Amino acid sequence: MRLIIGFIAGVVVCSLLVLGARSVLPTRADEDASANTTENITMTLTNLIPDFEKIYEEALITPFIKAESKIYDEDIAEFYSELLDRTGIRPAE
Repeated sequence: MRLIIGFIAGVVVCSLLVLGARSVLPTRADEDASANTTENITMTLTNLIPDFEKIYEEALITPFIKAESKIYDEDIAEFYSELLDRTGIRPAE
């Protein structure tokens, strides 16, 4: 009997939570007005976030470029330079 009462009480509490959330959330807002606001917010947020792709790419490429400057044998340096060009590691200038 306690199990049934607990189940019913849980259903009632969850239903009240869902109804309360519906009344608080702006689900029936004007779509035209919210579209302009959302676009403005999105643009300002994207301007604040750094370019992670560029940072990641630089973090991967920089050690290979730095290693090239440490090679003193001309034949190995030429091979390494060609290898960087063929694999696409060296950024296009």
